[in-house]
Amino acid sequence: MVKRLLVLGSLLLVFCALNAQQMYMQVQVLQPAEVKLPADVRNLLLINSTTLSGEEPLRCLFSASNALSMTDRFDDVAVLPDVKTNANVDSLCERYESDALLSLNALVFAGLTANAYWTVYYPGGRSYSFFTDTDLTEAEDVFSFVGEQMAFILAPYWEDEDRYFYSNDNSSIQAGLAKVQSRDWEAAIDEWKKASSNDKLTMAYACANIAVAYEMLDSYAEAESWTDRAIAYFSRINTPDAAQQVVNLRYYKTQLHFRAGN
Repeated sequence: MVKRLLVLGSLLLVFCALNAQQMYMQVQVLQPAEVKLPADVRNLLLINSTTLSGEEPLRCLFSASNALSMTDRFDDVAVLPDVKTNANVDSLCERYESDALLSLNALVFAGLTANAYWTVYYPGGRSYSFFTDTDLTEAEDVFSFVGEQMAFILAPYWEDEDRYFYSNDNSSIQAGLAKVQSRDWEAAIDEWKKASSNDKLTMAYACANIAVAYEMLDSYAEAESWTDRAIAYFSRINTPDAAQQVVNLRYYKTQLHFRAGN
């Protein structure tokens, strides 16, 4: 996967009024993997290193393999049963044309929680270990569910999120919102940049809208900069709603900053 962490999957062009000033649309955001493997790890070999007997660990690994194969993160994910980590990692990677090994080391159940211990082994001796805690409340096959949920740790995944736009009677604000309907983000930015008013609220709205439009263009630095401008304008308005918008926008900036750095 390329570094872009926010990709529009589907854009629901149905604007819903939250109040007279705020509207939202829904986008699909590609969330980064919690455990980030090197970009050149495209072929992954899963191995069972647990002390458990029977087919249960393999169900976990095959479920993980299927889930990871459904993503765009890997080119090939395979399972090699009954191989312990004392086997030579380099030779296994070479034999099976894999860039890394993913070992299931231990799997422990405590009530409705499964704790799994995993290690990624790379050729040359490097390794990285991590734990997963899986809530089994909705699991039909607990072993398969653990493997399936682990895929969210290693691969980016889509998640629906709301993006908010501010609206008032200002002609530039309205013109920009009209451009959003056709996903013309650059034109929307141009319209909102025309907003020139002594009304601090209008300027706050324009800056906040521009920030979201730049996010849609994957321009995170610009999005953060315009978020800062929106915060500055809202901070000059002495109302409870303006104070709440400052809180909301500061949280939004942390999201932008996180995505820009991953």
